[in-house]
Amino acid sequence: MKRLLLFVALSGSLPASGADGGAGFNLPKGDLLQRTARSVEGFWDELQAVNCVETVDQQKVNAAGKTIFRQQTDFDYIAILQLTGNDLIVDESRTMVRSPQHESKLPLLITNGFSTFELIFHPFYQGAYEFSQPEAVQVEGKELFQIKFRHVHGARSPSVLKLRQREYPVEWQGTAWIEPASGAVVRVTAGLMESMEDMGLKSLTADVRYASFDFKGEQGSRWLPSTAAIEVETPHQRWRNLHTFSNYKHFSVDVKTEVGSSK
Repeated sequence: MKRLLLFVALSGSLPASGADGGAGFNLPKGDLLQRTARSVEGFWDELQAVNCVETVDQQKVNAAGKTIFRQQTDFDYIAILQLTGNDLIVDESRTMVRSPQHESKLPLLITNGFSTFELIFHPFYQGAYEFSQPEAVQVEGKELFQIKFRHVHGARSPSVLKLRQREYPVEWQGTAWIEPASGAVVRVTAGLMESMEDMGLKSLTADVRYASFDFKGEQGSRWLPSTAAIEVETPHQRWRNLHTFSNYKHFSVDVKTEVGSSK
């Protein structure tokens, strides 16, 4: 069965637009997308070489945005990525290390795969998006390139919305902030490119941030997922999920061999 990069599941019935559309969407022919593609290919390898603690904060909110129920769970998290034929497969393994204090009988939002949202810039998916010309901006005292993107109709989508046992491709448009020298993706925000009001979905937005992590005894930093915030609103319900990734460790394998002599 084909598994897609991102997954959003809603319990119950289902323009949310996360970026400006319109003019300016011509593929930049410079080095930025190439540098970003190389960086994301490196991210692909780095993410599979580590495990971390993922804290999932699921919130049910009212129309005013006030939280009416909150459930937090900690997991030992591992991601495995494979490119097989025409499928990019992301397997996420979660082992619960801290269960919620209070379990909800309310329908909560299930969101998976958003740690890898930057794979929009992977060579496998770049052709499925149009990109604006990059613009230099100052963010927290650092110079970054800001680039807008939007999905190409009919192209493969890295995301799926699951509703009533059916899967619907998600067409994103949004903005990414990229480190100029390395091409590392620092942040991606996105929303629906077109309205899904006919399905009862009023809005779907994502805000995924990456951070530079240092590992003891190793030179250089690694850009890895830091947080992923997803919000969904239907005519009668609203949810907010926050995934936080921390305590990164590289895998270590201990091999013990015992050699016994026969008597």
